[in-house]
Amino acid sequence: MKIEILSLGILISAIFAIIFRQRDNIKMYSVFKPLTTILIISIAIIAYFRFSSNYTTMIIVSLVFSLIGDILLINKKYFLYGLSSFLLAYIGFTIAFSSLYGFHWNIIPLVILVLITGSYFIYLRKDLHKYSIPVAIYMTVIIIMNWQAIGLIFSNMSIVFFGIAIASLLFTFSDSLIAYNKFKRSFKIAEILILSTYWMSIYLFAIAGLYLD
Repeated sequence: MKIEILSLGILISAIFAIIFRQRDNIKMYSVFKPLTTILIISIAIIAYFRFSSNYTTMIIVSLVFSLIGDILLINKKYFLYGLSSFLLAYIGFTIAFSSLYGFHWNIIPLVILVLITGSYFIYLRKDLHKYSIPVAIYMTVIIIMNWQAIGLIFSNMSIVFFGIAIASLLFTFSDSLIAYNKFKRSFKIAEILILSTYWMSIYLFAIAGLYLD
């Protein structure tokens, strides 16, 4: 029952955060944005106490870095710091995934991810300016995280691991929209798509910890 109540709380908090962001009410957005992530961390903590593992531990650590990134990205002048915090979160998620069945070396998903991500970087490159190197590093870590998340399916084709793989791609989709919105062209529903896919992603990472016993 706790999970159901928390899940409902996450949904409500996320909706309020998105509404306040769309209305440019930064004060209330600054409350509900981190609150949504904190509620998701609560689920990860419950998963840890039920099934303590390297996965649940690293998910909590990574979500804390995500929370810090959430807070930093509220103010545009802290963009690079927010990026750094999410970079650490990605590294933590990668460690969490590889803790389950070891590091995966299947080359096919890696090649596909490199081609897609590399093409997107080339598309963004001329608009990145001083962020070119940080974004290149960030995308490299994203590739590795997605590679390891997808690799879980090759070890165990259960719905949990499909969920983790999908969640990883949702996180990347969210970040790709952030990049497009910041460096290419802003569009009205950007924040709705960015926030909804981001929270769906980390929610799935957290909830997966309850089904890995």
